Amino acid sequence: MNKIQYLLLIFLFFSNCENNIEDRIPAFQAYVNGNQFWEASSFSITTDISGAVISGNTFSGTIIMYIPSLEVGANNLGSTEIANAIYQDTTYYSTSFNGIGSIAYLSDGEVTIEEFNSEENTISGTFNFDAYNETGEYNINISQGVFYRLPISVSSEN
Repeated sequence: MNKIQYLLLIFLFFSNCENNIEDRIPAFQAYVNGNQFWEASSFSITTDISGAVISGNTFSGTIIMYIPSLEVGANNLGSTEIANAIYQDTTYYSTSFNGIGSIAYLSDGEVTIEEFNSEENTISGTFNFDAYNETGEYNINISQGVFYRLPISVSSEN
């Protein structure tokens, strides 16, 4: 084989290794502390009169986000906000808790609903947050979060 055929073979091999969200419909994924890729193996969105819960699980951890409604737009996260987010692995982290220290370390973040598809009953959007454990000693950063065409179920509980 000549060099061109080798290069073509290598190019084809690496071009098929991409992990695009378009290849996964529905999808729920993020980065934990900037370098650990997290992708839900199971997920759900439930709604009732008090709001919506978006949750996803994998063997390495769980992400749960509560927002007051599924309307298109941004929902701020933090200890003084209605919306909140949780990440749990061996430690429970929440945007309801703040950090400790000589300077206040505040939980924050955002869940943005970018699309609500009423015909397919799905939502898509992005999220990111910084959360602390209950003592405020440890924190976790969830970044580049995406949920794409997640199906919505409606709860009959009030």
